[in-house]
Amino acid sequence: MRSEVLALLDKNLVMDRLKTVLDPEIGRSIVDLNMVRGITINDGNVDVKIALTVAHCPLAKTLQTDVENAVRKLEDVRSVKVETTTMTRKELEELKVKLHAATGPSTPQKSSSVVGPGIERLGRRGIRSIIAVISGKGGVGKSFVTSMLASELKKRGYEVGILDADLTGPSIAKVLGVTGKPHKGPSGSIVPVKTKTGIKVMSINLVLEDPNMPVVWRGPIVNSVIRQLYWDVDWGDLHYLLVDLPPGTSDAPLTVFQSLPLDGVIVVSSPQDLASMIVSKAVNMAKKMDAPILGLVENMSYLNCPHCGQRVSLFGKPQGEKLALELGLPFLGAVPLDPSIARLSDEGRIEDYSSPIITGIADELRMRATKQVEQLTQSLPIAWSVEPASQA
Repeated sequence: MRSEVLALLDKNLVMDRLKTVLDPEIGRSIVDLNMVRGITINDGNVDVKIALTVAHCPLAKTLQTDVENAVRKLEDVRSVKVETTTMTRKELEELKVKLHAATGPSTPQKSSSVVGPGIERLGRRGIRSIIAVISGKGGVGKSFVTSMLASELKKRGYEVGILDADLTGPSIAKVLGVTGKPHKGPSGSIVPVKTKTGIKVMSINLVLEDPNMPVVWRGPIVNSVIRQLYWDVDWGDLHYLLVDLPPGTSDAPLTVFQSLPLDGVIVVSSPQDLASMIVSKAVNMAKKMDAPILGLVENMSYLNCPHCGQRVSLFGKPQGEKLALELGLPFLGAVPLDPSIARLSDEGRIEDYSSPIITGIADELRMRATKQVEQLTQSLPIAWSVEPASQA
């Protein structure tokens, strides 16, 4: 009887320590989230079983390390072993209800809010984080930044999709080398085309009979098509959906801001004063629409001379950091002008490009997007897992 009581107390002590461990993406205690599924103690050796919200979660190792470090702080602990499993869809639904209740009844729900005259905000279904990439001005490399960030996130093990909302100048399909027509799946939804690394892509160029023909549509049609490209597509369970917006502040970007449950916006600029002035308009539009801005990226900031290695400012002195400061935005980084980018884009092999600058921006994006998700736990989708979770 005494040994049973001691074992119970030991488990309680371990559980108390686990209350200090936060899920790295939700930002809540794993005990509060009902992720602790078992604690076994044998002669100082502690085994902990944790149920992940995402199968094969890229942050599983981080969570395991946090659990091990927390339990090791207890006295008489010889070793700590952490085993992981995955929540069922039923458990995820129960977690969603719990988080909704915790946010209070006054919290607006993105899936049903009306944000403009006759414009209903669409839900997110299995998409965890939706991020728009804007520029205000054309020709600053917004589609390149979108495709490269998607590629870097995919390399980290995340499920990623790209919605090309630039209907009049779509380029995502070309730079990523995707061809063929999207088709309807068993549910009737459109199945997006995948790149060679598995990024899901939807672009108007993949739908048109002749991709060289111009899209001559008025505002109401543009609005309807963008909503269809998002809502009628079976994106599945995604960690990130990046939305490549057209330049400017016209109907298309307005539709995205009003219709999609955005978790953040990335602003792309270039060193020219003209680009900075117009980018400011896009930033102010995002602020007016209450879209959280994750930060600013300056593209084509400089050129590294292939002969001497000296930096050459082809488009004027880099001023991305200064512009970000003036606009009150985080500065995510400066991307140099690289001739290989144009070649790989023309060949549809932009996923082959790598750069430590882009890697750093992707890391910063993941961190800031995670913080946005922590603040929006009421919009937790029913199914988060990269692969379908086992049935209850």
